[in-house]
Amino acid sequence: MFRRLPLLFLPVLLTQCGLFRSPAPVVRQPVFRVDQSRYDALKPADARISIDLAAQKARLLDRRGEVALETDVSTGKPGHDTPTGTFRVMEKIEEKRSTLYGRYKDSKSGLDLGSSLDHPKPPKGAIYEGYSMPYWMRLTYDGVGIHTGKVLPGEAVSFGCVRVPATVQPLLFAKAKVGTRVEILAEPSAGPVISPLPPR
Repeated sequence: MFRRLPLLFLPVLLTQCGLFRSPAPVVRQPVFRVDQSRYDALKPADARISIDLAAQKARLLDRRGEVALETDVSTGKPGHDTPTGTFRVMEKIEEKRSTLYGRYKDSKSGLDLGSSLDHPKPPKGAIYEGYSMPYWMRLTYDGVGIHTGKVLPGEAVSFGCVRVPATVQPLLFAKAKVGTRVEILAEPSAGPVISPLPPR
């Protein structure tokens, strides 16, 4: 009888072990805040954009440097760093696809052949489809821009562009024009930070 006792307690032990599983990681959602009256009053001719690489934030500023909008962004990961300095929006395209990064599909079967990163040269008989980058605003000739994309708050995960949440990028796009000044800073900005407002 005593030999069977460990087997009797085994389900209890397994149940107790299940209680000590590590919790699933919490994935933070990107947050943005809008000063609605300031945003509504802002004319594209008076707007400028500041990107804070250290904080992974973008801010839409008015002529006086007051913040009309602040949002989480994701910029370039190591090896694909987002350049710093002062830029101007060179072009605006609502529906844009990347010419550098995308996936290949077999032209006959439609079978996925992998990403452009996996193929230095296009596979034979393949069709290329660039990744979607809605509300594109170009900053450099070599393909760095601001666009809608997946944002992991506080993390630099892009291939060099500034990714903005899908709910926010149309708001930035609407207040920018070709020629809008964009400052990308490696260190935290000493400028104003938006007052806490409920997410829109």
